[in-house]
Amino acid sequence: MHRWFSDNEGKARAERFFLLYSVVWIAAVAAVMLSGVMRSWGDGAYMAFAALVAAPLVVVPALRGFEADRPPRERYWVKFNLWIAIYVFAGSYVGSHYFFDVLGMRYAFPTRWNLDAALVGRDSGDVPLFLYVLTQCYFVTYHAALVVLLRRYRTSAFGQTALGRALTPLALVSLAYGVAYGETYFMASEALSDYFWYLDRERMLSLGSLFYATYFVVSTPLVAAIDERPDQAHAWTLGRVACSALAASMLMFYALDVWAMVFGPIVEG
Repeated sequence: MHRWFSDNEGKARAERFFLLYSVVWIAAVAAVMLSGVMRSWGDGAYMAFAALVAAPLVVVPALRGFEADRPPRERYWVKFNLWIAIYVFAGSYVGSHYFFDVLGMRYAFPTRWNLDAALVGRDSGDVPLFLYVLTQCYFVTYHAALVVLLRRYRTSAFGQTALGRALTPLALVSLAYGVAYGETYFMASEALSDYFWYLDRERMLSLGSLFYATYFVVSTPLVAAIDERPDQAHAWTLGRVACSALAASMLMFYALDVWAMVFGPIVEG
């Protein structure tokens, strides 16, 4: 029978919360960016805002008693946040340089608190530290949605046929591309060009979104496996979760590097 949410009620409750909270953080980010209030901010204000919108991802499940019958190390929302945090760090610290060099991404945040790899990438762009925290919100939403959608496909009548199972990788690529395209379309807009842009937005939307989609093609099957069944909570220790996220990070790095070697940058400059 088709399912949107996990048979594991603790996981299902967390998934529903993460998706519902997406409306809140998206509205908050849109408000501060479109209003122009960010133009007067310094490093402390950027970091405070990022921490404020990301905090409910852990504060609300803790206060609302999600899986209160389990110790914190066995609760799905703890594991999921840890997995995403590790993947976000790798993607920001290393992956951002591929976005600078291959996709022509540019940041213009007036920050001094920056953190990125010293020996990766040819571009001298910096990655603002507050984006590590803010991207936790983005990637929690993206992965919660992708896991739910992929589960719905896999448990559908078609998804359980031999042809449906064979086409699961294509379904995953399509979903990942949709997420990557959607972020680019809404974020790389004229309204936000004071802070963030691509040298060639149209090529980024069409071709670059496929490059970005590799993040989620790699990550979604791995993160989806965490506590998928009620009897798996003990098996997925925090150490195993961290190893899974680190493995995904390395696979992502290889995938980006292969793309860069085979196809090169989508735009020069």
